[in-house]
Amino acid sequence: MNVGKTTISVITADHLSRSGKKVLLIDLDPQTSATLFLENNYGEITPKEELFTALNNENLRPAICHLAENLDVIPGDWNLSKWDQMAAKFPQKLRMFILGNLLQPIKEKYDYVILDVPPTISVLVTNAVLASDYIALVLQTQKSSYESALRTTRYLQELKEDYNANFILIGIILYLVSKRSRTDNIIESKAAETFGEEALFKNHIYYRERVKNWSNQGITHNEKDIHDVHTHKMYSDLIEELIERIGD
Repeated sequence: MNVGKTTISVITADHLSRSGKKVLLIDLDPQTSATLFLENNYGEITPKEELFTALNNENLRPAICHLAENLDVIPGDWNLSKWDQMAAKFPQKLRMFILGNLLQPIKEKYDYVILDVPPTISVLVTNAVLASDYIALVLQTQKSSYESALRTTRYLQELKEDYNANFILIGIILYLVSKRSRTDNIIESKAAETFGEEALFKNHIYYRERVKNWSNQGITHNEKDIHDVHTHKMYSDLIEELIERIGD
């Protein structure tokens, strides 16, 4: 689930920025998966201040790195594993809104801010959720991922009630789907029954060897390579649906 989420975040940032949208991708995972993915294209990404330091200093600007036209990133930082300890210095009422408050001065510069979060629920993830306008869940078609999606939706509902939050769950993306797999079909049917058919994105992410190559070597855009073309088309269709679900 974590790999799929990060891959979708990075490729979405790539596609949107190439389409002329100004994008900021923030890697909130201490494992820095999104950052490592991007470094395959752009080389080592080194901010003036690491993200943990920037959060502690209550100013995200020194952590922003410019990668390409329309694409900025705040790279991941393993020190984020100490977030809960750092957040404890803030008053209880403000603790879950640290990230959202720090994003306010910079987010108007961008058309999209994408937050790539770690796979486990924490104070950091709660900050990311409460800082978001829209949330998409990634569901790999296996039982453990389905059960995780159930727990996550309950967690999101609790946050809405506890904090009177306004974020919108725009849908569930099925990831690494195999059309011929009986298990995949069962999980998809079960998810549609549980969450509602309309909650599932119509466009799925199917297994592609090319995506594995991209994560190891960098995203390519070779219009003469049929595998590149087909893989980009799959993600492009998903991103178009995502934007449609967000609306104007």
